[in-house]
Amino acid sequence: MLEGPLVFVDIETNGLSHIKGRVIEVAAIRVEDGQITDSIDQLIDPETELPAFITGLTGITGADLKDAPLFNAIADKLYGLIDGAVFVAHNVRFDYAFLKQEFKRLGREFRPKQLCTMRLSRTLYPQERSHKLQSLITRYGFEVHRRHRAYDDAAVLWDFIKHTQQHFDPETLQAALAKQLRQPSLPKGLAPEILAGLPDTPGVYVFEDDKGYPLYVGKSVHIKQRVMSHFTSDHEHVSEFKIAQHIHNIRVHETAGELSALLLESRLVKELQPLYNKQLRRTQKLLVAKTQPNDNGYLQVVLEEADEIDPAGDSILGVYATRGKARSAIERLVKDFMLCPKLTGAEKGKGPCFMRQLHKCLGACAGKEPVSVYNQRLLEAFARKRIQDWPFSSPIIITEGDATDARTGIIVDQWRVIGHLQQEPYCEPTFTVQQGSFDMDSYKILQAHLAAHGNALNFRPISHEQLQTLLTT
Repeated sequence: MLEGPLVFVDIETNGLSHIKGRVIEVAAIRVEDGQITDSIDQLIDPETELPAFITGLTGITGADLKDAPLFNAIADKLYGLIDGAVFVAHNVRFDYAFLKQEFKRLGREFRPKQLCTMRLSRTLYPQERSHKLQSLITRYGFEVHRRHRAYDDAAVLWDFIKHTQQHFDPETLQAALAKQLRQPSLPKGLAPEILAGLPDTPGVYVFEDDKGYPLYVGKSVHIKQRVMSHFTSDHEHVSEFKIAQHIHNIRVHETAGELSALLLESRLVKELQPLYNKQLRRTQKLLVAKTQPNDNGYLQVVLEEADEIDPAGDSILGVYATRGKARSAIERLVKDFMLCPKLTGAEKGKGPCFMRQLHKCLGACAGKEPVSVYNQRLLEAFARKRIQDWPFSSPIIITEGDATDARTGIIVDQWRVIGHLQQEPYCEPTFTVQQGSFDMDSYKILQAHLAAHGNALNFRPISHEQLQTLLTT
């Protein structure tokens, strides 16, 4: 494998993410049959201002880049130099991601085979604590004249490969290289044994940084397969790329099935507040649209903040994330169903509403429309936003898992997840209480799951007395 073409690559950037950031220097050294056959060492004009801390790190100044070519001017040479070779870099996903994005801006695909010398060092020297480039330079005495300059750092990688050839037999080195090229380019801070130990079962996974802080919470019916997909697509998404740069550990919670995983993911995102989860992270008060009859019996719409709501309450029309979203949704319903802006809170003042003058309100604000007719149309307008009535006459236990193995029962009542009942073979069941307050995300998960899998769902009713016994024992 080492006799085939290898291209040792290093880049310097303006320090931003690979999606918005730009390359300011690139070096590539092509090696064939143990000899350098071609190379490039070029400053690049990023067409942006250069941050001062990049100058402090590399010594490259904005003046140095003023007369440098744009990336498109050197793209053909660089592409040809790498073509057909293995792309070798230290923390290869960083260099590859930036170059892939530069080529993408020119409408060109860039997908070379990749070899990470950092991960190769981890494989060959597991006893060493640090595998950073500076650690390799210091440990093995590599000569470097300009640290943090692209060509000098790329040359160190060739020195490292030659060093491994001198200290390992060909079979060991070949096996380590083959292993690297077979696997996706994995995060530099994540030990291979963590990935190897991941289960391929349903559950939730938590990416953590080096201090144990949560970066991201995800779920899947195949945990290992889903986790690996993060590390093959991170070049396309800023968040995936950032996660890969900081992840050091993966914590796993196995579940009996998909529904348990969905509910647990929603709960853990709210509890842990991971940096890169956004959709499920909200924990603010609920904004509820309710009905309130006025003196004449017409139903008015009022917005209220609530720490908790009773989904069985007949007066709830809808639940919204923000007041702005609530107003926008109500304004659309006013227009589509000819509701009265005054009765829905969209207009203030005395007397008939402005829409009445345009004949777009049927006159409820002036007592001209029958109360029952208007109220029915109002309820129909909000029908899709209303929390559905609980379709059972009692709490239920939704069961997941193989009947011959451990089974998990999710106890739900009025769309509230009350707790989890765990039944191991030949053991007494154990019940774990969960906070039973209404959660809008859990409601959407349960409602969608019942709609999609209702006929195949394994559930049974339990009485309120049985539930109370579980809660008190």
